Amino acid sequence: GASLEQLPAGTRVGTSSLRRAALAKRLNPGVEIVSIRGNLQTRLAKIDQGVVDVVLLAAAGLQRLGLDAQVAEYLDPERFCPAACQGTLAIEARADDPAVHELLAPLEHPPTAILAAAERAFLARLEGGCQVPMACHARLAEDGLHVRGLVIDPSGAPLFDARKVGTASQAAELGRGLAETLLRLGAGGIIEAQKRLAAGAS
Repeated sequence: GASLEQLPAGTRVGTSSLRRAALAKRLNPGVEIVSIRGNLQTRLAKIDQGVVDVVLLAAAGLQRLGLDAQVAEYLDPERFCPAACQGTLAIEARADDPAVHELLAPLEHPPTAILAAAERAFLARLEGGCQVPMACHARLAEDGLHVRGLVIDPSGAPLFDARKVGTASQAAELGRGLAETLLRLGAGGIIEAQKRLAAGAS
């Protein structure tokens, strides 16, 4: 029942996400990160098997399976910035198929499309993938579109964090601009180091 920040030193925290691992170390440097993979039930079973003490998971998956009672803490996006487009559902269609586009049009959710445009532009500019601990979170408010992005070393430090505010029509521009800001601050060093590590492991 303890929060992530309250976990005692040496607590084994299971996750396959470099972003989640780095942010967990940022919030609680004493935890030990254990890499785990598999579906949701497989990861939860690692607790019963004694492999880990805690797992970091997307709450939506637990809620879908009616496992809310197993959630010890919901991590706020402000403290634990999510991955770009986390939770966004997308449908792909052939570019040259207007009939299918017309059928799919009513399913589009314009506010989500705006948020996704900002977050995808951020990711595209940084050329980030799952091998780099980075995060981006866009939200619409009364005063405009707020976009936050960060790049963090796997150890939890250093952390490069920046924000931009603009209009919904500037979504992609804000995302790209935010990425540029982080690169100017020095985030490129972490990105390149992680890409070299990933290339060496493959």
